[in-house]
Amino acid sequence: MAQFDVHTAVTNAIIQTLEAGEAGQWTCPWHRKGGSSLPVNALTGKHYRGINTLSLWCAEQAYGYGDSRWATYRQWQELGAQVRKGERSSLIVFWKDLGRDEGEDDKPRFVARASYGFNASQVEGAPEAGEPLPPSEWTIPEVFAGFVTRTGARVTHGGDAAFYMPSEDRIVLPPRDRFPTAHGYASTALHELTHWTGHKSRLDRDLTGRFRSQAYAAEELVAELGAAFLAAELGLEAEPHPTHASYIGSWLKLLRSDPKAIFTAASAASRAAGYLASLQSEMAQAA
Repeated sequence: MAQFDVHTAVTNAIIQTLEAGEAGQWTCPWHRKGGSSLPVNALTGKHYRGINTLSLWCAEQAYGYGDSRWATYRQWQELGAQVRKGERSSLIVFWKDLGRDEGEDDKPRFVARASYGFNASQVEGAPEAGEPLPPSEWTIPEVFAGFVTRTGARVTHGGDAAFYMPSEDRIVLPPRDRFPTAHGYASTALHELTHWTGHKSRLDRDLTGRFRSQAYAAEELVAELGAAFLAAELGLEAEPHPTHASYIGSWLKLLRSDPKAIFTAASAASRAAGYLASLQSEMAQAA
């Protein structure tokens, strides 16, 4: 019997969603509508991060769950709820500490392990959920505008293309009226801000050593996920970057060739989102 591999299992599930997108039958799981939210553990109240954010979003979409709360079977029992008979669990990754390597590096070692959770839609007696975020339009424009300003990023507007220019450390966005929706403008800005975090003076994110010729596609995937994570935290709808469709094929190639690639991309996206969030408090303290 083949040994179960967490990386392969999660990657295969995400590949299935991308394959559907390649066939034109798909809405990307990280393009969230109606006031998006990050998956959260129902018992601890902590948001899932990295690969779990992405994989649980995929599960929510695949099975039509209308709730962002998740917990293991035992955790739901602790909350006085009961998973309904016959419900299918979703894989949640946790990292087991193997202690430090006794070699030259003396680095801590972690290995991915599988846990299994159930959505609040799959249980009886789940606590009442809070009020959902209001859908669509510019429901909280001041929050988004303030978020971008507090990063300190240089943003200019003009033309029809959105991009980050590393040589000038500058983000270029089309004027807002060039976007069909305000949330589309916000998602694109957050995408480019995620690219901006990779500059040498910030997170120094260089994916060429890890992905070689596929580094460009990997960086675009990081930016897409980073924008989605940030949009969820800000209560905005995440919409596709204008170049999104052209990358589906390259992302499929990347994931098929490397089962750990999506873990690396999701981790880098979470780190970028966390970095941008940390700038908010730094700017507030300096004010």
